[in-house]
Amino acid sequence: MEYAEVPAEHEEAYGRTLSYAFAPERGPDPDREGPDRPASFRRRGMYDAAPGTPVEERKAEDLLAVCGSYDFRARIRGEFRPLGGVSAVASPPEHRRRGVVRTMLAALHAEYRSEGVAFAALWPFEYPFYRRLGYARVNDYSRLTVPPGDLDGAVPEPAGEFVRLRPDDWERLDAVHGAAATEPLALDRTEDWWRTRVFQSWEVDPFVYGWERDGRLRGYLVYSVAADEGEEDGKTLEVREFVGVDDDARGHLLRFCRNHDSQVERVRIVDRADVRLFDRLGDPRAVETTVRPGPMFRLVDVRAGLEALEYPTGVDGEVVLAVADDHCEWNDRTFRLSVDGGTAACEPAEAEPDVSIGIGALSRLAVGSHPVERLVELGHVTVASGSVDAKGTLEAAFPRTEPFLREGF
Repeated sequence: MEYAEVPAEHEEAYGRTLSYAFAPERGPDPDREGPDRPASFRRRGMYDAAPGTPVEERKAEDLLAVCGSYDFRARIRGEFRPLGGVSAVASPPEHRRRGVVRTMLAALHAEYRSEGVAFAALWPFEYPFYRRLGYARVNDYSRLTVPPGDLDGAVPEPAGEFVRLRPDDWERLDAVHGAAATEPLALDRTEDWWRTRVFQSWEVDPFVYGWERDGRLRGYLVYSVAADEGEEDGKTLEVREFVGVDDDARGHLLRFCRNHDSQVERVRIVDRADVRLFDRLGDPRAVETTVRPGPMFRLVDVRAGLEALEYPTGVDGEVVLAVADDHCEWNDRTFRLSVDGGTAACEPAEAEPDVSIGIGALSRLAVGSHPVERLVELGHVTVASGSVDAKGTLEAAFPRTEPFLREGF
């Protein structure tokens, strides 16, 4: 088998594989094209061909599995860092259960490492599958569903203006996104991403509206209106991005949703897992709040990744980590992590480990979604007897954060 870039002439076979995996109800010849792909998207595949087979000799019908990758920059411990966005992982039914996808993703991770990309993220089709490949869930998200009329108590008096926004307004939107999306894993969005992934969708392109005060954009929503299954006239306003620079802006975005009470029976907002409307509503029972598991994240390169991070300036110490990673062999070893003055050195070591940790748990620690104590409680970290200082160093070096990856890909 050979892992390789999928050339443009194999695009049709690539698309058929994705369509069967993610939308088989469209049949073998789906007639709706998806949105344009950002320039950062790369097609990859595993071919039934000998390694080193020239591009011109590889055949579209030899594709055993495919995937896609986005070149992202995400906020991780202090600044934006390269992040591989793994997407569109699929194989046709005749090639499944043969380890082809696992082999393909191992090659993708090796490619990331060779390019200096130490982190990767994805939205899983199945959590256990990707957990076996070293990924760990790092944030959840909430779905808030409420009849629009019940938002009355949550909205301020009318002020400012609502404006329809279009792709050429992407810089104004980006300024709001940059000011509001300051949490870990927030992406540094490009113009291309705004145009092809915010203003376009696989099914129906969304509406984008903003709220201005004194001519300055302070918040925006990305939403669509969907007919409810099983209801003759029922509709839902589905808000997939709800972003305001402050509480005032978010209140006026709720007012925008409330003003659809003559059109829809309910409003559904996707937001961070800790977001609630209970204190805003006259009747807190009017909102149905569900929390759902979110994306997964992994360290592709332990040494490079841990050395890239920023650390609290007051932390000074070292820990010997025995890392278990049966997917990326370069990580599956013991490292000495030395932290001092806000930076760290991570070197291979032969010493007895202070802490034994799987790559998924270490990934959670690195991004800040789970503190050491919680990982110990879950049984994902083992601290050697007498290594209390090492545990304390890890707790101080990796304080908890609240990551939230907004984008689906």
